Amino acid sequence: MDNRNNGTQVLVDEFKKRWSAAGGHIFEASGTDALGEAIGQAWQTLVGPPDNERNRSLVYWVNEDLRHLPWDVIFRGVGPILAYPWDPEADIRALTTAADLGMTGCAWAVAETGTVALAASKETGLLPSILPAAHLVLIHRRQIVRTVREGLLSLDHGVLPPILKLVTGPSMTADIEGTLVIGVHGPAKVGALLYDLPMPT
Repeated sequence: MDNRNNGTQVLVDEFKKRWSAAGGHIFEASGTDALGEAIGQAWQTLVGPPDNERNRSLVYWVNEDLRHLPWDVIFRGVGPILAYPWDPEADIRALTTAADLGMTGCAWAVAETGTVALAASKETGLLPSILPAAHLVLIHRRQIVRTVREGLLSLDHGVLPPILKLVTGPSMTADIEGTLVIGVHGPAKVGALLYDLPMPT
């Protein structure tokens, strides 16, 4: 293993440890063929088995290096679900509110805190990470940096997007007596799918 891969593995291991400690689930895929299987495992964990009584659905967008994949075929392998790609021209708020799962890519992830950064744009909306009861984020292993500062410095020309959302585990809130409630202001279940595919050149 060369030094670059060794360094990447250290960051991956630290991210997995911190993300899990915050209440998130970890899934992994090496290669395109394993990606569909890992998404199926994530669906089972975050949403549950297929429900023949009603249509289950997800709203999604993915990282640029995954956009060429046949997502309709991949989702058919997961089960009888309705999959809606992110489209700001559609009634996306209603679709996302009704979805069982939101699936997104990310801008980067932080090893030392187990945090994922989502950058808002026309192609990468934040609603799938907010409105459904479960959120799955796809992270290329080489998107993991050591600190938040390193992530901010990796942005194009150091320019911040209109909104940058940082996620560390499921949504949690507590009342004045300290009673912790999960899933009030966002997803109650979150998963990170770490994948390893050739990065675009």
